[in-house]
Amino acid sequence: MENQARTSRFEHLKKGYSEAGLPMTTQRRALLEVLAGRLDHPTVDQLHAELTESLPEVSKTTVYRSLEVMEGIGLLQRVEHPGAAVRFDPNTEPHHHFVCTACGSLTDLPLAALKGAGELQVVGPDGGVVEEISVMVRGRCAACST
Repeated sequence: MENQARTSRFEHLKKGYSEAGLPMTTQRRALLEVLAGRLDHPTVDQLHAELTESLPEVSKTTVYRSLEVMEGIGLLQRVEHPGAAVRFDPNTEPHHHFVCTACGSLTDLPLAALKGAGELQVVGPDGGVVEEISVMVRGRCAACST
């Protein structure tokens, strides 16, 4: 089952590149394969380290630029929180995040996990339009709270 999910995630990412009219370089393909195999929210350093196992010549700058391109075409989103490295999330469906204050793990938190979240209405300053609401919930994960 996991292999099917990985293949499906890879095909989704590859299709996004194709639909954006971007060439599929060796480095980009390798990055897509790495991202498709991860369910966490990796940093540039983590992705670079994994990529250099098969492509030792790939630079951290190439990884970062590729991630920026992917973010720009909507294939992933940047996840930032104070005091931590920027992470990248290939899950572009609306959701929130849970960060463990003990180990630093970052996991997806479904919208339904926040009571009343479907009814949350926010008005932007001076009548501005809110395009996205992202909640970062902090606490201790199951492994750290035992």
